Amino acid sequence: MNEKDYTDLAVHLQEVDSRCKSNEHRLDEHDEAIKEMRDDQKTLIKLTNSVENIANSMLDVNKKVDVISEKQDELNNKVTVLENKPAQSIKKRWDSISDKLLWLFIAGVAGYLLAQALPGIF
Repeated sequence: MNEKDYTDLAVHLQEVDSRCKSNEHRLDEHDEAIKEMRDDQKTLIKLTNSVENIANSMLDVNKKVDVISEKQDELNNKVTVLENKPAQSIKKRWDSISDKLLWLFIAGVAGYLLAQALPGIF
């Protein structure tokens, strides 16, 4: 080998060494980017789990609201019945009084007619 071949080899070796250092630098950058992506992925997983937990909590809240709504409807019905009870009682009393007055009137008319038909008995 002559000196020119050694020079060419040295130049070639220098180029390879330079590429090697460049590639090492690029690999280091890629390793750092991969680490950042993993961290971001962990953060996204935590966020996804948090959203899932919130959704499950909302389902529980919706179920509880439905139960409360049903119980409120039941209470409204009970209150309505209790509110109407005095009115129903008064209506029954007036119906009873009007029935008695009607029968009293009918008995009076019947008595009057009997008194007219049979004047000597009364």
